[in-house]
Amino acid sequence: MTDATRQQQAGVGSKPKERRRLVIGALLLLMITVGYIDRINVSAAGPLIKQDLGLSDAQLGILYSAFFWGYAALMVPGGWLLDRVGKHLVLPLAVLAWSLVAALSALAQNLTVLLGFRVVLGSTESPAYPSGNLVIREWAPLTERGLFTSLMQIGSLVGPALATAPAAWLASTLGWRWAFVFLSATGLIWLVAWVLLYRPPERARWLTERERAYILAERDHTTPAQQADAPVSQMSVPTLIRQRSMLGILAANGAQTYVVYFLLTWLPTYLVAAKHLQLPRSGLITSSMYGIAIVGAVLLGWLSDRFLSLRKEQALRGRRRFVIAVLMLAGLLPLVLTTWIDGLAMLVVTIAITLMAVTTSITLTFALTNDLIIDNTSSGRTFGLVSFGGQVIGLLAPIVTGFVVQASGYGPVFLVTGAVLLAGVLAMLLLPNRPLQPQAGQPSAVTG
Repeated sequence: MTDATRQQQAGVGSKPKERRRLVIGALLLLMITVGYIDRINVSAAGPLIKQDLGLSDAQLGILYSAFFWGYAALMVPGGWLLDRVGKHLVLPLAVLAWSLVAALSALAQNLTVLLGFRVVLGSTESPAYPSGNLVIREWAPLTERGLFTSLMQIGSLVGPALATAPAAWLASTLGWRWAFVFLSATGLIWLVAWVLLYRPPERARWLTERERAYILAERDHTTPAQQADAPVSQMSVPTLIRQRSMLGILAANGAQTYVVYFLLTWLPTYLVAAKHLQLPRSGLITSSMYGIAIVGAVLLGWLSDRFLSLRKEQALRGRRRFVIAVLMLAGLLPLVLTTWIDGLAMLVVTIAITLMAVTTSITLTFALTNDLIIDNTSSGRTFGLVSFGGQVIGLLAPIVTGFVVQASGYGPVFLVTGAVLLAGVLAMLLLPNRPLQPQAGQPSAVTG
């Protein structure tokens, strides 16, 4: 049966009551969750690893950063591999590979070997987000892409929320090596579910014909020529980098990622070293911060979709950047105040606010990028460049923090991170205010 026949027989005119397609959204959320569980195992057990391997604070910061070296380096090649081989093969193999590497990391007996495992782990996780975005394009109706993307992004909070406390407890009880092994098993469980449930919507037997027809009719199959109102010039990576809008997006996303990676890697160690908590309790406190942030991020994402209704002209002027800047400022103030907070309850609140605001700003930064793209044939390299730029700046956070702690203690680290975020706010406000692919014969600058 052809797609057209399905659509005709099922009656595509109305939205079906069935929402079984959200199973795919849930699987994407769990995929990112699993990836973050294997990212944070080192952070959750950081104090024990530092003691076991005899590391300085600077060396610990380098170890925390090593994952992101491989992650950033293979992000663009991973996208190329997806185009050549396909997500249906690359994604499950990537999850299998990073689960095995996470488990094998337990064999490391010195810093050099453990660094190598972390770099390889980052490399194997690099196809996760590109693959997920391709699955969203395949499964999500146009009006639900924001929902599917939000579900996937929330995995970056769910992973630390669910895993930090168990990881810290396992490391304290059985040792950090066994913690690595047990946590890595979550990827294998996800892999079984993915193999059993994932098919393209054309072949997913668990869909009703009505819902299948709706998905096939509402997802985007238009050509670039149909989407554009006038001829556009295709953008190469060097051309994109020379544009002020792209520079603003790169700087802002880098600052956002810097904050997220600083908290992801150093927060449990900070609670042990500066707040004198036992490792299991530091893990529990960290998990509670991420748990609160999940609720807030979902609410902020829903509110932004509900109250920010943009016309095409407003989108091309980058009007969404004002909402992003406000969210970044909302995360900046509590982050800076953390330097002077002593009580754990208030610390949980301030860090949770920063996490929910900055995480939501990252999601909206990708939406802003989508607003400013005119030529669909350049969208892949544009998003790849944004992701790569964010990782390059973000991976500096664990290293810089390690050297700051070693030189001056924990007092200045939140102020340094806040300064980075403030620079990102200024870049977001001042630069992304014109299309990334100007239409032929039309001025590239858009005022307002």
